[in-house]
Amino acid sequence: MKNRIVRGMLALVSGALLGQLILVLATPLLARIYDPAAFGAFSALVAVSSILGPVAALKFDAGIVLPESEDKARGLLRLALWSSLGISVLSGLLVGGLSLTPFGQAWALVPGAPLWAGALVLATSVFTVLAQAALRRQRYGVVATRAPFQSAGTVVGQVGLGLVGAGATGLVGGFLVGRLFGFLPLYRTARPLLARPQTGDYRSLIREYRRLPLILSSAALVNALGAQLPLLLIAGQFGQSDAGQFGMAQRLIAVPATLLGASVAQLFGAELAALVRNGLLGARRMYLQTTLRLGAVAVAVALAIVFLSPPVLPFVLGEGWEATVPIAQALAVYAAASLVGSPLSQVYTIYQSRATIVVDALRVAFVGAAWMLVLAQGWGMIPAVWALSIAQTAGYVVLWGYGLRLVVRHEGRGSTAGGRSAEPSEA
Repeated sequence: MKNRIVRGMLALVSGALLGQLILVLATPLLARIYDPAAFGAFSALVAVSSILGPVAALKFDAGIVLPESEDKARGLLRLALWSSLGISVLSGLLVGGLSLTPFGQAWALVPGAPLWAGALVLATSVFTVLAQAALRRQRYGVVATRAPFQSAGTVVGQVGLGLVGAGATGLVGGFLVGRLFGFLPLYRTARPLLARPQTGDYRSLIREYRRLPLILSSAALVNALGAQLPLLLIAGQFGQSDAGQFGMAQRLIAVPATLLGASVAQLFGAELAALVRNGLLGARRMYLQTTLRLGAVAVAVALAIVFLSPPVLPFVLGEGWEATVPIAQALAVYAAASLVGSPLSQVYTIYQSRATIVVDALRVAFVGAAWMLVLAQGWGMIPAVWALSIAQTAGYVVLWGYGLRLVVRHEGRGSTAGGRSAEPSEA
């Protein structure tokens, strides 16, 4: 069983990395087909779907893997799908309302933006629900193929629509095509759970799993808001073109954290969970060792972004994307912090700490405070990006610091209970 879990974990990580690699390799072509304004409108709508999509199912999807009863799992899946539909409609109405305000300029280049927003939220949520259904059946290989399928579909859709002059709508439509491609490997596996439950009722099921929408949904919403809010603020204040430059820079500097961070997070999480499960000591040492190793890589990545952006980005992206250079340089410190903080955030899951929502709320508060300073000082685009980058970095510092506190506190309890020392870990 352990070997199956390890193989499954490796398959999931490999699939995610391959999906990211496909998107990265397609970026130079997309940057020459679409201008920054189109990319900005697209990025703003995707940011909205990235905030609301993961919580549209009200986290009933997270419960699909839990019950022994197949009927309960089917009931949770149906609750997740109906919730997804309802929240996607509300998302479209929200974007429609925002479109009537000055903030609506963020996606003004996309006709029917509220409809697109609702569709993106629905597709994102259903994608997550079907993946959870596949995970319940331990079809890790199938789940692993979703990212490459989705990325390939996105690239094909965006390039094809761009070549026929679809503009910003082509980027949004291509992204939606990618989501639909991602459904292909998941639907057949999830199909047995789509049947109507034979026993039980939804009211009792909601009561039994009420912690999912009440607690997990709130935490996921705050977490997503902290990650996506900067782009929406940039789009609302400086317009689609600057938002496109910001979104492109953000997309490229996130590559190291995505490619390396996913692998390290899985390894660190597995090793820490093993220590906790077996009552062994050594979690604090592992946490600090992993911090030092990731920190060394993060410093190298930040320096590379600062010094290589001027010659590399104009060559990779082509004309019209020059502003990505100072934006990427401003985001370098945030990229380094995320490379360290994201993998180590596994401690909150391992120790089942409710403090994660407080930490994420502080991250949002830091971003909000930085933005108030930007508005008060009347800063332009680049100083605003620096302020947001520093604010997000501060959020990761808090996340890291409280994570260390969790490790020390739980290890102290283990020491009192007579826990054994573990061998030095290579995590």
